[in-house]
Amino acid sequence: MHRLTMAVAAAALITGPIVAAPTAGAASVQDTTTYTQPAVPAGPKVAALDCQGTTGNMGCGPGWFWRDGWRGWACYPC
Repeated sequence: MHRLTMAVAAAALITGPIVAAPTAGAASVQDTTTYTQPAVPAGPKVAALDCQGTTGNMGCGPGWFWRDGWRGWACYPC
């Protein structure tokens, strides 16, 4: 009797999760996902300016200006 009880208990433990597992819409034929297109940016919001309010001189980037300094004519930070 003990052997039969153990066999039934083991079978219940094995088949229980398999039988009760959700299908998670495996047979669904409709695509219910909503797709949205990303918005196109209007343009750059930040205008990078150097010390004099321009976009740079002689290839200097924002925050730099062209002058004759300790290393000769070069881009120096503001």
